[in-house]
Amino acid sequence: MDDDLSERIAVFRYGVIRDLVAGELAPGEKERKLAEIAGREWQIPGSRRSRVARSTAREWVESYQAAGFAGLKPVERSDKGSSRAIPEGLQDLLLALRAERPRASVRSLIRAVRLAGKVGPEVSLAPTTVYRFLAAHGAPVAAEDKGGEPDAVAFSFPHANDLWVADVMHGPALLAPGRGARSAKTYLVALLDDATRMAPFAAFFPSESAGCFAEAFKQALLRRGIPRRLYVDNGSAFRTHHLQVVCATLNVALIHSRPHRPRGRGKIERFFRTVRTSFLPHLDAKMLADLASLNRVFWAWLEAEYHQTAHGGLDGQTPLDRFISDHALIRPAPDDLEAMLRMKVTRVVGRDRTVHLDGRVFEAPDGLSGERLEVLFDPFDPGRPVHFRLPGETSERPLRRLDLAVNAVVPRSRPSRSQPPPHETPATGISYLDLLAERFFGGDSNGEKR
Repeated sequence: MDDDLSERIAVFRYGVIRDLVAGELAPGEKERKLAEIAGREWQIPGSRRSRVARSTAREWVESYQAAGFAGLKPVERSDKGSSRAIPEGLQDLLLALRAERPRASVRSLIRAVRLAGKVGPEVSLAPTTVYRFLAAHGAPVAAEDKGGEPDAVAFSFPHANDLWVADVMHGPALLAPGRGARSAKTYLVALLDDATRMAPFAAFFPSESAGCFAEAFKQALLRRGIPRRLYVDNGSAFRTHHLQVVCATLNVALIHSRPHRPRGRGKIERFFRTVRTSFLPHLDAKMLADLASLNRVFWAWLEAEYHQTAHGGLDGQTPLDRFISDHALIRPAPDDLEAMLRMKVTRVVGRDRTVHLDGRVFEAPDGLSGERLEVLFDPFDPGRPVHFRLPGETSERPLRRLDLAVNAVVPRSRPSRSQPPPHETPATGISYLDLLAERFFGGDSNGEKR
């Protein structure tokens, strides 16, 4: 199993047990959550199974508590690759039936093969097993009727950092110097604490990319601690494998809203409306000269006005006072947070020892041409050091930026041309050249023919 699949499986397992490891549960709550886990269907990476047993979930909890995120990575099965759910002969028949009847339900297909006598009563064919088998082989599967959409309900978490909501708002355009023309768009990337209405961090960025959100998330963690849950939509910046790994490592439950049904995002939308009505109208050309000028006045407004103004949803408290009242519950960020939040990519070292990364060129140490490296870097700040490690290694080494001018005058080491040292007398007493000379010269020790 490759490292990527192993990590995706670990992220999935954390998502299953996140409520069980997030904190202390009330009596009976753990068993109720275990029953929910065992009673629902899951999209399990690298598997056609769709169920997680209670005992399996308990084992994952114990592994996470003992070894953290690394403890959730799977161990290879000895029978990997074997099919145990559906007999081989029946697999082809089910695929053929699905091709003939693409709109038929899975249950009716199972009923058809049983009535046809193609499978005996001793063979168990669960509808979920057949459904996942057909989907895995690209066969069209009839959509299920999921019923009506439930009504939305108002909610609020009781404590600071119980839930952070993240989103992106289109910001004002920067102005070209001296012309007053629009030159570049901006995006406000913001995180909002549900219980206190505090913004752990918010700033204008040049794009809504995953790298910009990673920087905003890092700054929020450094300033306000670690949340228990992070609620995001389905934008590409929030669907990265890197974010999943970071949240699982920090024991943060990463929750995505349902596609096209962004429930539970009213508070951050209200925050964005406040920005549009209380901050944006007061901007002038000087403040829109560049991102630094824009963020300078925005952070002043955020800390001096928004955080210190009584909020209607907080019974007259300010967001700052409400957040401070829960200071004892805040989980501080670990000392190695910045290293933990770096992105990882795989790169192959070229024959000239160069490594290419986002338009930049680095130089690997001697002897690594053709090797595959795991490169660790900050996606938002290209000025931060870039490191690498070889597969299977835990220690890191720095990657140096390529300097063609310096390499032009660096002396090249040349292979040694010295003669190899003479061999000692062999322990076997057999010397090929001595025997050859003795035979050629007829045994004369003076080297003359007789």
